[in-house]
Amino acid sequence: MGLLEKINKYIAINFSTEKNATKRIISFWEKGGPDFDYYASADQEDWIKVFWAEDSVFFKLFQTLDLKNTLEIASGTGRHSAQVMDKIEELYLLDSSKAALQLAEQRFGNYKNVVYIHNESGLGIPTDCIKDNALTTVFSYDAMVHFEKEAVESYIADSFRVLKSGAFALFHHSNYDKNPNGKFTDNPGWRNYMTKELFCSISEKHGFQVIHSEVFSFSTTDSDCVTLLRKP
Repeated sequence: MGLLEKINKYIAINFSTEKNATKRIISFWEKGGPDFDYYASADQEDWIKVFWAEDSVFFKLFQTLDLKNTLEIASGTGRHSAQVMDKIEELYLLDSSKAALQLAEQRFGNYKNVVYIHNESGLGIPTDCIKDNALTTVFSYDAMVHFEKEAVESYIADSFRVLKSGAFALFHHSNYDKNPNGKFTDNPGWRNYMTKELFCSISEKHGFQVIHSEVFSFSTTDSDCVTLLRKP
């Protein structure tokens, strides 16, 4: 059975009456979801290099971050944080997929400085997990491109809350400006509706300074964006 057939079957069985777009999206990466196998393929060296090659937009901006106290949003199995664990004193991994976090626990089993946060709503950072003004960095890669606007805004707002003054947040998000009311699975690379301008506007509304925002091509021309924010 192909991926599209698996998706259609899963949606027909589980979401015939589901109207919450965010819940529908996060279900794709829960155990048994149509794209849960993505975690295994994304851990391959060739795929990781897409983000961590020295000439990538992501890698260049990542060098500005102070990783002492770090939160990775939508961390999945933690494959990105694993690239920089030697620089992190305290790591928080946040994801809506409990099964993905269990895989992360297997990956980081020998580390005592990792906190796993399961938030099944897919919205924001639970207030009882991270104190205000506690972190030096928040980042998210290869996940927020799929999120609904409400989810994106919830993470931006809560990132501002948990970051220390002067700290940075780095987000990889969608710049796909078509099909604003449609399903993300109808778009190239499953990029949800979002633009560089809208993302920056939301970030400034919640108090951030936009330091750098750069559009690049991934699923289609100018489909993605990486934005570096600073909390004053």
